Order: sequence, then C-alpha cells, then structure tokens
Amino acid sequence: MSLVLRFNLLRNNIWSSCPVRFLKQHAGFSYEKLLQPGSYEKRHFTTKLTETASWHKTDSDSCIPAISPLWLQQTSEHDQPATILVFDIETTGFLHADHRIIEFALRDLSGGKNCTFETLINPGRNVPSYAAEANKITTELVCRPDVPRFSDVLPILLAYVQSRQAPGKPVLWVAHNAKKFDVPFVMQEFERCSAQVPADWLFVDSLCLARKLKKSDGNIGLLNLKALGEHYGVSSEGPSHRAMPDVQALCGILPKITLGLKLTCDSLMSEASKFYDFRKVS
Repeated sequence: MSLVLRFNLLRNNIWSSCPVRFLKQHAGFSYEKLLQPGSYEKRHFTTKLTETASWHKTDSDSCIPAISPLWLQQTSEHDQPATILVFDIETTGFLHADHRIIEFALRDLSGGKNCTFETLINPGRNVPSYAAEANKITTELVCRPDVPRFSDVLPILLAYVQSRQAPGKPVLWVAHNAKKFDVPFVMQEFERCSAQVPADWLFVDSLCLARKLKKSDGNIGLLNLKALGEHYGVSSEGPSHRAMPDVQALCGILPKITLGLKLTCDSLMSEASKFYDFRKVS
C-alpha cells in the first residue's frame, strides 16, 4: 500500500529520528540555510514512501517474499555485510556535466515498511524534447514551485538512508550502468550542493556484473534492463525509463545475475567501489 506524504511531513517524520547534527556533519549544510522549518513554509512538495512486501518475516505469522533473494540464501539478515539499495535516476540528458537529475528512486532490498523512496526533482532548466520523449518527464511536469530541487531533497535522502542503514554497516548502492551514468550524475549534484557523499557509501554497477555473466552464458543477448528482463522473465509495472519501474525491474534481475555468477553477499561487496572512485571514469 502506497503512502504519499507531503515533503514537509516526510521531512519532519525523518528528522524526528535523525538528529540535525547528522545532516550537518554528513551533508555539510548550514542548518539556518536549509534545515530551518520556516525556509519551507511556502513550498509544498510531494515525495513518496512505499510499503511493499518484505523478503523476510515481519512478524511470526507472515512472510511475503516479493523477490527471491537467491544470492542471500546462505546469509542471515543480521550477517549481511551492508544495506543494499537499488536506485535509478532520470535526467535532462546524457552528460552529467551539462545536465541535471529530474527523478530519483530507490528500494531497500531488506524490504519492510517504507522500503522505497521516490521523487521528481526540479532541475531549474528546461527538459529537452529528446529526454522528455524517452522518459515522459516534461518541463511542465518538473519546473514547478511544488517540485523540490536536489538541494531540497538531499538532506531528506541522507536522513532516510541513515534510517535504513544497519548499525556499523556500509550502504551498498546498485544501479544499471552506474559507473558511466547514475553515479557521476549523483556526484555532480552533491558537489553543486557543496556536500560530500558519506564515506561508507559504496557502489556496484549491475551492468558490469551482467557483462561478466555474458562471457559464460551464451544465451544472454543485449544487456539493457528491458532485454535482461525479457531474458529472465522479469516484468516491471509502469513505463520503462522512469526511475521506480526501472528500480523494480533491476530488483528482479539482480538476484538472477548474482546467482549466475555464484556471488554471495560478501563477494558482491568485493565488486564495490567507493563513490569517488567513479571520478576516474566520469
């Protein structure tokens, strides 16, 4: 069941459990500039948190597996080495130096209440027609005062991720073509906000994993999400080239790839890179 929260309510709910000093320490924000409630008084944003089925039992009587965690079969929830977040972005164009993020979505693979986060983002510029044709996100849809800018979303995102993060464990972000696309865009947006990515955030590119698997599996053809979904029989709800449908598709494809590579959670971690390692290829 989807729970749609206004941006201010989401901010207050998350911040009530995440001290402001965390946001200042990890994001480098000025409390007076960005976190003061009055600064949002005339802006009403909408962001979604969604409760979906969990991989693990939420109580003694229920266990509703939304996705089969194939590569985690030998790993208990408490022994998992990281919080794994599958994410995707939509943008105004292909080059991160010249373009902006216009949609952001993620899903925590541990499942449970509020395990997804998604929002449109105001890029402060027009969305080119070729981009709008691909993702159906137009200038009129995002360039509005009720759509948050990335600087508005960032402290909320940081607090949300902290609320999902296992104590003492890193966060492992997974995206398809992360190395050449998603991560450079996210890094650029952090830098525009004069913010640093938390040191315990790591990234894995599922496209790189798929390329490794293709070398040993001749039945795999194209490696884009649509083709991999068709190959593995994974369907996604909603249009392609939108952030959350692509996240949900990758959540179904990732276990298939990791099973084919015989990756455990620990070996998946060995494939990870730190955020700023991607600067070398951006």
